[in-house]
Amino acid sequence: MDRLKVLSVAAAVAVAVSMVAAGPAAAAKGGNSDNAHACHQGGSGGLVAAETGLPFKNAGDCASHGAQGNDTSGLVLSLSMTPSYSCALGPDCYGTLTGSGLMPNSTVRIFFTFDQPGPPIESDVQADSNGNLSAQLGDTCPTGGTPLVSAYATGTLAQNNTPVQTPVVDDPCFNGKGR
Repeated sequence: MDRLKVLSVAAAVAVAVSMVAAGPAAAAKGGNSDNAHACHQGGSGGLVAAETGLPFKNAGDCASHGAQGNDTSGLVLSLSMTPSYSCALGPDCYGTLTGSGLMPNSTVRIFFTFDQPGPPIESDVQADSNGNLSAQLGDTCPTGGTPLVSAYATGTLAQNNTPVQTPVVDDPCFNGKGR
């Protein structure tokens, strides 16, 4: 009977170890949910297939590419109010810009359109030495003053020195009256 217990425990340990070892291998063959998620968050217009540099036809094409475990390059601009973070303007700031596959140390320009006449206001951020970017935009819903209407960003991909641009994203505080 003791021998049966030992064999059962040994078999259970062997199964657990094989599942732990197979987990990363199975995940490697599976999709990249971060890439697929970025595509569904409006990022497909600013993303390209990392291996070819070709743009996606639509968000579904982009998500399918990510779900197959492939990488994307480009820019994703979000003006989502969640999650929020603290910034110099208060505790409920929002807006992020992320990028990958960019020209190392290159400038990425963000264009902010406000509810006033005139051209967009420009702001620059830098990609790091690996061509990656993560920036908080520090947007807030104004209690007075001129509200942000929309924003978009432009940059340069490392592959073939290709320009890339995000879609124009409406600010949620402006109630969709943008552009």
